[in-house]
Amino acid sequence: MDTIKLTAYPERWLGGPAPGGLVLPPAHPNRIHLYAPRGVYIDDDIVVAADSGNHRVLIWYSWPENDHAPADIVLGQPDFETEGPKLFHLPTGVAVIEGKLFVADAWHHRLLIWETFPKINNQPPDYVLGQEDLSGTSPNRGGKVSPTGFYWPYNFAYIDEWFYVADTGNRRVLGWKGLPEDGRVPDVILGQPNGYVNSENREKA
Repeated sequence: MDTIKLTAYPERWLGGPAPGGLVLPPAHPNRIHLYAPRGVYIDDDIVVAADSGNHRVLIWYSWPENDHAPADIVLGQPDFETEGPKLFHLPTGVAVIEGKLFVADAWHHRLLIWETFPKINNQPPDYVLGQEDLSGTSPNRGGKVSPTGFYWPYNFAYIDEWFYVADTGNRRVLGWKGLPEDGRVPDVILGQPNGYVNSENREKA
């Protein structure tokens, strides 16, 4: 049986060097450093990272040749040096699905989608899930819990042509057959008896 050799050294290290492992990055963002990244997507052509603490998404085209390689594109900020919530407020999950870029914009309670892969800094998304439009940032679309709103959607997955969203603040998982459009009621709700309640453990001990 083949054995797997474990090593303490990654094949590629993105983000700034951290002597000692837990050193915080510089206070000012740039093309290299990340602050509390919470999601990453990798394929043969791109690397996408949710740089959550800097409220932005960084993109590298092709596999970076060197450790600490600078990102090529930033989304959610006008440049690599600007910080603070703008388009994103704590982006978490990222993935490319059927050629579209999806980002879980957790604290704006929505998912943002780019129909084609972004090529310029701060390129706006093409549409949104969980809010009426890009100006909407309130939990559950600014109202009570419903099947089509989100409250802290921290991540998502696309498996066997089903799209799932971890709707964390509503204590449920929503699932659609195929890629959803905004306003489409989910085909399955896990963790709650229906789409209009969000109690912890269904209010059961």
